[in-house]
Amino acid sequence: MGFSERLKLLRKNAEVTQDQLAQYLQVSRSTIAGYETKNRQPDYDKLYMIAQFFHVSTDYLISGIESPPIELSGSGPSVNERMLQYQLRTVYSSLSVQSKKDLLEYAKLLALRDQK
Repeated sequence: MGFSERLKLLRKNAEVTQDQLAQYLQVSRSTIAGYETKNRQPDYDKLYMIAQFFHVSTDYLISGIESPPIELSGSGPSVNERMLQYQLRTVYSSLSVQSKKDLLEYAKLLALRDQK
């Protein structure tokens, strides 16, 4: 089994669509399809992001020799939550210092609301 088959298997087992993975990686759906049909290979940064997304190592993605992927159910954030966390980090990194301070204050208000 090569990278393309491992990626497709990981994606299917996690019940993630090509569109969802593409959004997380900030690429097109056709790029993901290309990864899964042996037409394309991700660059190192995308390979690392894929490994992080599915909680596997890059070694496993490339060679399949490492231990099998960690089961997603029951431990850690869900796939959708990981996507939200990634999107939040991406937006946060583009903010000005003042906007980051404002966001922190708003997050504190949301935390208070969630405690009720």
